[in-house]
Amino acid sequence: MKSEIDLTPQEIVDGMTSKNRMLTQKNDEYVVLSEKRAQAERAYNMAVARETLIQKAEGQSVTIIDKVVRGDTLVADLKYDMDVADGVYKACLNAIKALVIGVDSYRSLLAWKKAEMLRQE
Repeated sequence: MKSEIDLTPQEIVDGMTSKNRMLTQKNDEYVVLSEKRAQAERAYNMAVARETLIQKAEGQSVTIIDKVVRGDTLVADLKYDMDVADGVYKACLNAIKALVIGVDSYRSLLAWKKAEMLRQE
């Protein structure tokens, strides 16, 4: 496998193009995941509020309502869904950051190659 320094300028440009395409796809995915994350958080918060009102109406002790509500199966499942959506969202964001670093690396390498070519003239 070629070292990045041994790449031709065209291979570097091709690599940048590929990374930019991947970055565009990840950005589109990020928008979708942001929506899913927000929907999961909304569903969880609504379930917590609903269950809290139910517990208060049933006369549950105020000091333990929070624990009882969060222990409810539906609420716990929605919390799990929210946590998973948040993890996937953050993983996508990290992938975007890695792609940006990759593009920047190619850009720096291309600038270095250009400087080397000008120095040799």
